[in-house]
Amino acid sequence: MSVDILHLAKEAQKKKEKNPQVINATVGMYYDENGFIGGMPSVFQGLRQLDEEHMLPYPAVDGGEPFKSNVISWVLGSYEAKLRKNLYTAACATPGGGGAIAGTLAIYANPQDYVFVSDIRWQYDRYAERAHLRLFEYNTFIDGHFDLDSFEKKLFELSQKQKQIIIIVNDPCHNPTGYTLSIDEWKKLLVILNKFIKNDLVFLYDLAYLEYTSEEDPRLKISYLDVLGPHVLTMITFSGSKTFGAYGLRLGAAIALSKNEHKIIHFKKAFANEARGSWSTTPTPAIELLNHFSNKDNQIEFFKDLNQMKQVIQKRCSIFSEQAKTIGLKTHPFKSGFYTIVLADDEEKAFKQLLDHDIYTIPMSGGIRIALCSLPINEVDGLAQRIQKILFT
Repeated sequence: MSVDILHLAKEAQKKKEKNPQVINATVGMYYDENGFIGGMPSVFQGLRQLDEEHMLPYPAVDGGEPFKSNVISWVLGSYEAKLRKNLYTAACATPGGGGAIAGTLAIYANPQDYVFVSDIRWQYDRYAERAHLRLFEYNTFIDGHFDLDSFEKKLFELSQKQKQIIIIVNDPCHNPTGYTLSIDEWKKLLVILNKFIKNDLVFLYDLAYLEYTSEEDPRLKISYLDVLGPHVLTMITFSGSKTFGAYGLRLGAAIALSKNEHKIIHFKKAFANEARGSWSTTPTPAIELLNHFSNKDNQIEFFKDLNQMKQVIQKRCSIFSEQAKTIGLKTHPFKSGFYTIVLADDEEKAFKQLLDHDIYTIPMSGGIRIALCSLPINEVDGLAQRIQKILFT
């Protein structure tokens, strides 16, 4: 990404206040059909119910025992008992999913190491640069599917250079394409990881958009993580900021799973130390919000809000995808989520052309990212045609 997304989003927001015709498709935050960010009234209600003792004091560096237990239960869902039986587990609170990613890179890589990433990706580059790391890419797609052959071939190449490897996979609702791995692709990916027994693998599983997938069982893939051998440390990076639509609260966690107990013991010490020396603590209201919604009695209204949000987002995405397909506007394969990418040979040129027409997007390698999660249906309807006309006629 060649632009600062949050800065560009602010610029677009200010311009839209003066000109309602501006299209702000920059940042991954949900806005309802009236342009209001409060898509989850239950979350605001939950925050209002927190008293001073659950808002103001410093929390434990790792989030505290209730939080750690609750966040593991939240992410693993109905598969918790199975996975706890077969794997050692631990967790640490982080400021958003980004904190979990940054902490993982800082702890499990040495300067100038390579991090294994897809060629189409979110801004892991910035995290790697801060940790003085390099990126080693595999091809993301082939014939509309995940390129497992490239994944295995490139991982083998890197395994010959480096013993410990951080492997980043963003799924479901891949940012920036909206792709979601099939169960078959997921199982084959895990088989590949199990082949590299001579390496120490840190499988950084970035599931920031877990709650927004169109899959029937969002946690089914998680249930297969216990097939991984003891040479693998799975690091789930959880984004409560996305889950609860509370982006500025910076709620997140790193959740470690492994058959190797020593890896989990090391995780507990290393991640707490990294937290204390980097961000100190995750905001107390964020930690208590997760604890609040871990109470079954508080979940009914939340999941009602979440399902309504998902339906709206999916409708927006379906409209754009269907209209793009009808007119031949090319995108990467899309299944669900916040974003899609319109392919363009020169993404910088495309970005500027759209900007000239007050359409704010994000330039990425090979195309432009459109955050459909933030656009009302009346702005999504016809957007594909407008982009086609501006860029390709």
